[in-house]
Amino acid sequence: MIDAEVAPGGDQSSLRHLNTSRVLHLLYDGAPLTVNTLARVTGLSRPTVRGIVTTLVEAGLLAPDGEDTVRTGGRPARRYAFDRSAGRLAGIRFDVDGVWVRVTDLAGESAVTAHVALPADAAAARRIETAVSLVRDQLPSPDTPLWAAGAGTPGIVDSDGVVRLSVAIPGWTGTELTRDLGAGLGCRVVAAKDTNLAALAEHRSGAAQGVPDVLYVRMAGRLGVGILVDGLPFTGRTGAAGEIGRHPELGWREAPAKLFAASGSPRDTEDEAGALVFARALQGDPEARAAVDAYARTLADGIGAMALAVDTRLVVLGGGLAKWGVAVLDPIRRRLAEICYEVPPLALSALTDDAVSVGGVEAARDLVRAGMPGTVDAILGS
Repeated sequence: MIDAEVAPGGDQSSLRHLNTSRVLHLLYDGAPLTVNTLARVTGLSRPTVRGIVTTLVEAGLLAPDGEDTVRTGGRPARRYAFDRSAGRLAGIRFDVDGVWVRVTDLAGESAVTAHVALPADAAAARRIETAVSLVRDQLPSPDTPLWAAGAGTPGIVDSDGVVRLSVAIPGWTGTELTRDLGAGLGCRVVAAKDTNLAALAEHRSGAAQGVPDVLYVRMAGRLGVGILVDGLPFTGRTGAAGEIGRHPELGWREAPAKLFAASGSPRDTEDEAGALVFARALQGDPEARAAVDAYARTLADGIGAMALAVDTRLVVLGGGLAKWGVAVLDPIRRRLAEICYEVPPLALSALTDDAVSVGGVEAARDLVRAGMPGTVDAILGS
């Protein structure tokens, strides 16, 4: 085992970068710690840790966080915490009717949110410009650094952040989302299918906390599936994993419209129409109940196909109609019992419409973690 303070080949600069990254990682994800505790956890000497902490405090990334109750040498030991106010993160949700953003501190907390409506035929460039302006407007000041952003969109998004196909948003196919947002925001960006980010959000802070394998099903004007495997979004070879709505025999494309039609109120928005049908069904209206049961059966056929393929540990029902999801839980379970060897547990989203932007912030936090060596390079010099 290599000593943490003895660099192979005598490369002390590389070792200093490595040790600084270790301390920064530890405090970024954890509670405030004293120099002594940091030394014990990392295996570094106390003088080495103190030097690292001093450098990070001077760089504005760490801040004193009170004093420990345990006294050492007659004096309370000072704890140090990652300064979550040193920058901001952004989560962005694109949809056919607008852009939603969520801007937080570096811990993913202290969120501010905003939304701008857009016409369905808005050009891709306008959508990008709107998102960039909306994020910048939520920063505390023009000088506040934006460290990273995560963006979710309907459609198929490849590993380079390019929208390979979008049926929901006209003219959106081919948009280089990661590149264009990165250029506009001046930070690292990751782009993904919206339902995958929603699944990540439910895993980190919603209905699927502690569950590593999740199917997220979006119930709204369009149906969609996000897949989480071992705590990470699963995209497949091209980004199309989970796009079962394309299968013509499942009826997922037509299911929302059939449900909304049962409201008898053509002037209502989709959310209003869906809420009306679900509310009537819960009150025992036979026509509404029949419409909800048909919708649930169609949902369950797709969920069952996915559950058989990936043997998930939990199915989360999310999207704008999830608040009424209690109306579909029992009929979905009954249908799944006809399809699956074992019916997977079902849960309603704890985040509903916010799930995609929350997931975007979580994806941005992952970018910060992965880019910690670059942060250290900027402090120490590469």
